[in-house]
Amino acid sequence: MPEMRSTNPVFTRGGGFGRSGGRVATGDVATPSAEELASLYRQPGTLTVDDVIIHTAGLFAIVGATGAVGWAISSGNAGIGLASGLGALALSFALAFGRVVRPGLVILFAVLEGLFVGAISRAYESAFSGIVLQALLGTGLVFVTMLIAYRSGKLRATPRMTRIVFGSLMGVVALGLLDLVIRLFSGSHLPIINDATPLGILFSVGVLVVASLQFVLDFDYIDRAVAAGAPRSEAWRASYGLLVGFVWVYLELLRLLSKLRS
Repeated sequence: MPEMRSTNPVFTRGGGFGRSGGRVATGDVATPSAEELASLYRQPGTLTVDDVIIHTAGLFAIVGATGAVGWAISSGNAGIGLASGLGALALSFALAFGRVVRPGLVILFAVLEGLFVGAISRAYESAFSGIVLQALLGTGLVFVTMLIAYRSGKLRATPRMTRIVFGSLMGVVALGLLDLVIRLFSGSHLPIINDATPLGILFSVGVLVVASLQFVLDFDYIDRAVAAGAPRSEAWRASYGLLVGFVWVYLELLRLLSKLRS
């Protein structure tokens, strides 16, 4: 398999082509390296990092627009955020386990996720002024930190990391659903998720660390897909993964900050 390379310097481990500057000198004539030849003869319609960036930007624009709608219409109506969140959760399972990427479902997921994030953000902001901006800045910082750690080789996507991240995500979803059921039928809640106790804060920190590692898995997938010449449609899957990572980190930061400020 060829070495993982991308066409965008943001995701490139070194400068130019190849490990030692890109061209192999033969006398006074520079011949193309293997990586350069691969890029020259890459079939049209294959995935590039620029495709992922464009698709991700589009999904984030949708989330931003529908998030503003969710913020505006959620005042006094928690049902909108709840219904949107459950709908996004159902779609996430269909997207995660589907063999074929479906752009329509990815866009619908972004719409529902935006409504949910907008509604829950307003609830947190009403309780803790300024917390949304803090969580947004924190999410951006986490993303940049994970990108630097991945590009420098300090963090690698391994099968063990994949199992940990996926298992943690499923565990958080299960606990969230259990907490919702308890709230609906008894008016109580799960203390470890919501209470500002030392154990509750430690739990949120642990979940935030694991959520941050999802970015490493996303970066690795993008690199491997680009290197393998995956079809351009895989940009939808990659951008969906990045969106899930951003939202997960953002929500965990909201929860952690609210505990610290309680």
